Amino acid sequence: MDQATFEKMAADVAKHFTSPDALLAREDLTRDQKLALLRQWEYDLHLLQVATEENMTGDAPPGNNAERIREVRSVAEKLGAEVGGEGTTPAKAGSVVPEKTS
Repeated sequence: MDQATFEKMAADVAKHFTSPDALLAREDLTRDQKLALLRQWEYDLHLLQVATEENMTGDAPPGNNAERIREVRSVAEKLGAEVGGEGTTPAKAGSVVPEKTS
């Protein structure tokens, strides 16, 4: 996949994929690209949760973002990412799927 298309996807991952499993099924993305998109998706979802806490709610039903975060993390684990352990970045927006260091 060319870089411009990838960057367009990364700008709004949820717009381009109906679910984390749909992202996983894409054969034109490398493992690293999939993990990068999952990291971005999780980060975006955490930001939406923060917005909800600050009464700037979107149109997502309550709990929907938390469930989607679990789905994103599950797919990241399927790709071999260590989720929720050392290397995560704590912040008000939560922890994102860490980059795997090998």
